[in-house]
Amino acid sequence: MPVYDANQLAQEKLFDIAVYCAQAALKAPQMTGKIDLKMQILTGEDLNPIMEALTILGRIDMFNFLSFATWQNAAAQGKMPVLLLIGANVRHSDLNYNCGACGFPTCAEFNQYAKSVKPPPYIMVKGPVCIWRLIDYATACDWACAAAWQHNITNRIEIATGWAAREVGYLDEWDVVHGLPLGPCTDLHWYSRDAVTSMMDYDMWLGRMHQNYPTMFGTFPGEGRPDLKIRPDWWMQPAEVEIKHIPPEQFEALYAGVESDLKEVKERVKAARST
Repeated sequence: MPVYDANQLAQEKLFDIAVYCAQAALKAPQMTGKIDLKMQILTGEDLNPIMEALTILGRIDMFNFLSFATWQNAAAQGKMPVLLLIGANVRHSDLNYNCGACGFPTCAEFNQYAKSVKPPPYIMVKGPVCIWRLIDYATACDWACAAAWQHNITNRIEIATGWAAREVGYLDEWDVVHGLPLGPCTDLHWYSRDAVTSMMDYDMWLGRMHQNYPTMFGTFPGEGRPDLKIRPDWWMQPAEVEIKHIPPEQFEALYAGVESDLKEVKERVKAARST
């Protein structure tokens, strides 16, 4: 009788889990019954352009680079996850609820405005969005995640991976795309993020926290100029928040570089998929 490597099989069968997750997303209950999901499963070398796109988008939002580091760590271990992409269109409402949750009094006014504006490039979700359709889409993503956990497969629904995939040509006609990486077969790979922890020391993490969440380190705000507790002896050397404007030309140059690099990756993906 043959003896099978169970560790290897566990990794190889992640594709099957991705199919189960897709089935779960399609089964998810909807309040509107109007959401049509579009899903794709990516494996192996097809994931490389997405990882590259994550590094490019990391220039705009740091969380994209953190996602890249987590993907790279799995690849370095020879345990590449399988990726399920889940997309939907949410910029139109045919519900006639006229609930106002989108900010417009009626669905007709929302639709008229949505048609009149073009979503800016390199944005996570193409808005404006119908809240009810977005809730149904999110529920489908939740059900996909739950199916993975029921099979004891570590996973995490990510806007970063879905955004990167859409920018290089996967489900690029859809308003919102999330990526659901499945695996590697370890515990909480996408939450512990060991690669990120090893990359950033304590002082760097602390600096990021001070920059991103200054109010969490503030003293009593009633005095009008709260000090920040960013040193062990913070009372000896007060610090305060400063708003710094980014020059428009610097901002535009950043996005121009991102646009150019993403287009190059997208062309390579298109050429590879056409062969």
